[in-house]
Formats: sequence, C-alpha cells, structure tokens
Amino acid sequence: MNNIATTHATVSVASSATGSLSRRSLFKLGGLATAAVAGVSLAGCAPQPKGSSLAATGSGAAAADGTPSFLIAPEPITEFDETRDFEVVVVGAGVSGMAAAMSAAEAGAKIACVQREATPSSQGNMAAGVDLNQTSEAGKQALISYLIKLADHRSNRALIEAWADNSFEALSWFREAASAGGIEVNPDEPQADRVLHINGYDVYLHANTYFRIGHDEVVKAIAPIAETAGVEFFFSCPAQQLVTDESGRVTGVVCEEDGKNVLFSASKGVILATGDYQCDPEMVAYYCPDIKEFPPCQMNRTGDGHKMGVWAGGEIEPTTHTKMIHDARVGRVDTPHLLVNTKGERFMCEGPMQGYLNNYVREYIHEAGGDAKAGNLYTIVDAKWQDQIAEWKAIDPEIDASNCKWFYEGNTIEEACAAMAADTESGAYELDAAAVQATVDRYNELCAKGSDDDFGKNPTFMRAIDTPPFIVVPHEFGMGLSAIIGGLLINADNQVLKADEHTPIDGLFAVGNVSGCFYGGVDYPMDVLGLSIGRAITGGYLAGKHVAAL
Repeated sequence: MNNIATTHATVSVASSATGSLSRRSLFKLGGLATAAVAGVSLAGCAPQPKGSSLAATGSGAAAADGTPSFLIAPEPITEFDETRDFEVVVVGAGVSGMAAAMSAAEAGAKIACVQREATPSSQGNMAAGVDLNQTSEAGKQALISYLIKLADHRSNRALIEAWADNSFEALSWFREAASAGGIEVNPDEPQADRVLHINGYDVYLHANTYFRIGHDEVVKAIAPIAETAGVEFFFSCPAQQLVTDESGRVTGVVCEEDGKNVLFSASKGVILATGDYQCDPEMVAYYCPDIKEFPPCQMNRTGDGHKMGVWAGGEIEPTTHTKMIHDARVGRVDTPHLLVNTKGERFMCEGPMQGYLNNYVREYIHEAGGDAKAGNLYTIVDAKWQDQIAEWKAIDPEIDASNCKWFYEGNTIEEACAAMAADTESGAYELDAAAVQATVDRYNELCAKGSDDDFGKNPTFMRAIDTPPFIVVPHEFGMGLSAIIGGLLINADNQVLKADEHTPIDGLFAVGNVSGCFYGGVDYPMDVLGLSIGRAITGGYLAGKHVAAL
C-alpha cells in the first residue's frame, strides 16, 4: 500500500492588475490569485518634486563593459499622478514586510505597505528563534559561531546576533497576531522544540510551526490585524523606483497603481521586503550560477528590491549566494538510510543532509537535458526504519523523518516500486526495481561485513534492508528551489549600506531575503529548522520599531 499526503509546498501566484483592490475587498476575496501583475511605469501629469532623483525598476540591455542590465538604472519616471504622504513605507507583504509594517504601526508611525500581488504572499512552514530563557550567553554565542561556520565564515556576526537576541520575542509577537487572525501553530509538533549541543553548550530552539497551513495563509490572516494597528495596504501596486533628495536620502517610492504613477513619500524611511530574485535569470546567472539547472518554485521573485537598492547607491553582497533547495514534496527525511538516484544506484555516503542533496543531482539534471525529474532521489528502507531513527537520534539529534508523509510499501522491493509507479495522481515515479534490488543486495553485503567499502559510511548507520514491508520514499530535489538568500549589504539596524564605503544610506532599510549577509555558504543550513523565516520576521519586527522611532 502507499501512504500519500494531501498537502504540497505552498507556491505564491501573482494576481491580475486589472484594478486596484480595496483593503476590505481583499479580505472578502481571500487568497484568490490569477495572472501576473504587469509592472509598467507610465508618465502622468504631476511634476517631479524639485531636487529629487529616482532609481527605477525594469530591465534594459547590458553595458558594453559586461555590466549586467539589472545593475544599470533605466530612465527615471519624472512625473507623478498622485502623492501620498506617510512616515514609513514598507515594500512587500510577506512575513518580513508584514512584521515590519505591523511593528512600525504599533510604535505609532503612519504606515503604508505596498504589495505587487493582489494579496499578502509568503512561503514556508517554520519560523525559528532562540529561547534565551533556557540558553546561556555562552550557548547563544556558540550557536552564532556554529552558523557562521556553516556559512563558510562569510556571515556578518552582528546580523546573526540581532536575530538570536530578539527572535524569541519577535516570534511570540507574530504568533499572537496570527492567533488573533484565526490561525494557530500546529499542536504537539515534534519539530517545534529542539536542543542543539554545540561546543559543550545546550542551545534551546523554538519554532512557530504551520505545517499543512503555511506562512502564506499566516500573512493573509495577520493582515487585518495589522490594518487594525494602523497599517494601510495597497495591493496590486508594484514598486517602480526609490526617490532620493539632494543629499542622497531615500524619501519615498514610486508605485504603479491602476495605470497611474503614485509617489508614496516616506518621511522616516522605506523598508524593502521584496523577497529574492529566483525568477530573474540574469541575476541567477550572475550571483548564483550553480542553480541554473533548477527551475524556480515561486513566482514574481524578480529581485525588484535588490535592483532599487543598488540604483539608490547600495551594494549586493558578493557571489556565490546561498540557495535553499528542499525536497519539493515537503517530507523531511534527514537520515543515513540507503539513498539511490533515478537509475536505482547508490551514489553517496548517506547522512542527515537534505539541504545539501541538490549538489548531487545537478549533473543528473544537466545530463537529462534539463529534465527536473532526473533530480529525484529515493530513500530505500524496511519495516525497521523508524526504530532505527529513534536509536540513532541519541547519536545525532538532527536525524529525523517525523514529518515524512509520502512513501510506498510492498512485500518486496518490486512491489514497493510498482505501488509508487501506480500513483499517477502524485507523480507516478518510475524506478527500475531490478536495479534497486541489486543495490540493496550489495548494501546488505556491506552491512554484514561491517565495512562500507564503497563510500566509507560510519558502520553504526549500516543496517541491512531485509524485513518487509519494504518502503520507497521519493524526493523531488529537481523541483525544490525555495529561495536564493543573498541581498543588499545591511548593518544590524537593517540599514542598507552604500557601495564601497559601506556607510548607511539614510532612509533605506532591507529585511528578509532582499538583505544580506546573514548567510554565505553554498547551501542554506537546515541545522536550525525555520531559520530563514525566523530571521525574516525578526528583522522586520526590529526594522519597523527602529524606523518608527526616528
């Protein structure tokens, strides 16, 4: 038989820009989304304020010297149809933007949140923080050092420390807002509370978990709460340009709304919360070329905030940027069980490393002419696998498969593969049962010998696959690109820094995936589950309060 989950990874879809929705009509419509927003800059009749300069979104030709087009500002918009005055303007209504807008409003500022899509939009299932009530200062510092090591020592320590110091408070606050909006965290979720043992210190982590719900629904539920706090939302209103005064201070943002150019002035500051750039092929090729084989899983992630920040004088952190590629089936299986490729062959020394497995499949996809299915991998286990995981957790707490929902069973390897192939609704994965059986036979020989002569795996994790039912767990790493985490240089106050001199640009801030250098390694570290969203919410929470107080 087969055990099939009914939920899939949340994918953000942009909505039609046929008209600007009111805030109330947004919540009546709910999460309905259709075609992509057309972000076109159109000239109007109102004159540009004297002494202002602009940095515009859009695409143009690369320069003769090879400078990519996204680093070259197109011609600015010089006329506006309307001007709206605010103290803080937040660009983007994902988790980081929603947190920034709501915290700024609660601090008393007059807030506008402009959003490209017709609804709030986010992704992911977990948001992690550090429980400082149980974690010592030394433990916190050990965690920060550990994350920097995982980032190949390229992280800005101050950014990680700001997350560690404030994440528990920020996430508790965000969870309360979601609860007020009618969405609760998963009850009794085993991954919500974790303890890491780092350099002899215990680090207590806690995560808001929304499996089978997702943060896309969370931000939609929080929007009315933020609105009550004073946030004014403008949907189907894509940002086009940042506006600066003669000193270089950012004083507002120009958006396209219902065919008109609207200037949203920001007397205290603009907070960019526009997400990543996975849907801009030129940016991907320039900053993260090792994901060219992987199609984007999100929509409208075109790096608008990155571009506007650069054109206003900022700088994007150096290549290569960190990529986040999960199993697209949302079944975390970080275990040292036998793993085979689409040919049914063993190809690695298995270990708890879901976040890094994409590096093994890239060449498979390339050889298959870009067919993402060539990046599928399959865990092969038998009836003893959950008992083995429970035993191995005492050795390595990161070993886990508690939320694995998709797997296929059979009294033989052949039957398990056939059950998987017969499931046409969930993928109809085809795996050569004879090849898998030959791999299992070889693996069992090595287990009996107590020595992995093929890949040198720790004998502790070598267990024979010999007890029915036999189980196959499919993984779609070829379709699992969730985010590219690399962005504008910022300081611990989330201020965007000027290129070269790295001093703050007055009035400009960035949070979430449009900001860096929180990470730095080739791959997103899954050692702290939910770190990305936890960092985004915390950054937004801090930035909103900071800008409101200016």
